[in-house]
Amino acid sequence: MADKRFIMDLAKLVIGAAWADGRLANEEINSLKDLLFNLEDLTGEDWAHLEVYMDSPVASDEREGLLQAVLDQIRSDADKDLVVTTLEKLFRADGVVTDEERSFLGEISSAVSDVDTGILSGFSKIVKKALAGRSHSYQAATQRESQIEDYVANTIYYQLKSDSRKQGFEIDLPEPKLKKLCLAAGLLARISAVDEEITEQEKEAIKDVLSAEWNLSGPEADLVVQISCYRTLKGLDYFRLTRGFFECTDIAERKDFLKCLFKIANASGKTSYDEMEEIRRVANSLKLSHRDFIEAKLTIPDEDREAL
Repeated sequence: MADKRFIMDLAKLVIGAAWADGRLANEEINSLKDLLFNLEDLTGEDWAHLEVYMDSPVASDEREGLLQAVLDQIRSDADKDLVVTTLEKLFRADGVVTDEERSFLGEISSAVSDVDTGILSGFSKIVKKALAGRSHSYQAATQRESQIEDYVANTIYYQLKSDSRKQGFEIDLPEPKLKKLCLAAGLLARISAVDEEITEQEKEAIKDVLSAEWNLSGPEADLVVQISCYRTLKGLDYFRLTRGFFECTDIAERKDFLKCLFKIANASGKTSYDEMEEIRRVANSLKLSHRDFIEAKLTIPDEDREAL
């Protein structure tokens, strides 16, 4: 497995390449975040570091230095694969890998172990083109939630706004808090749906958590639970769900929320191995540590866990 420094330098190189023309549009920043958020072992502090690089232009000499740093750290075939795989994810982001991109990936594959700063110019052009393609694919999507920045939050959010009006009420929360509520509800429902169904006990547990954390009335909580469970079983984008929740919460909120996930897992019988592993995955995606996961797990009594 590549070490942290190598992963971080690779991420910085991709960001630096995107800054090659001196500008980075919001759509490109979002595409970069999509690409980089799930790189292995990044903490919240690491993510904040990368956002600094996205915030202001990276000069040409710094880009050269970032390229050199990546090339200098390649020690194995696994390191080479990480470079190529990361770029492949970027180029596939819009659903199509062009002949030009495929050719460039071939060049990168053969050049990553050599010190060749001449590849940086082509790298930058390809990165910008791929980011543009990803942004275009969002704009061309037919579903309205695919056309907005935060896909998952708005998938639940738009249905909540529409359905609540039909029922004669609106949840009295500022929009940012309402979107955070939608993201949280999606994650809670995801744990309930690990076995591909959501029991009434689990729905009640989700309702209890949402009512306590957001001061929702009974009808409001019922509606959020109904929508989040429906959307989860239909299929939500896990990546955007976790990234969105990460970006609108602080570490204390995320630690507390992990305990809420265990409450949901334990609502219908014992907490299963699959549920525990899914919560572990969510914890990793929210940049929480193994210790944070263990502390949350210990809120569930031993006798209520199928997997220790």
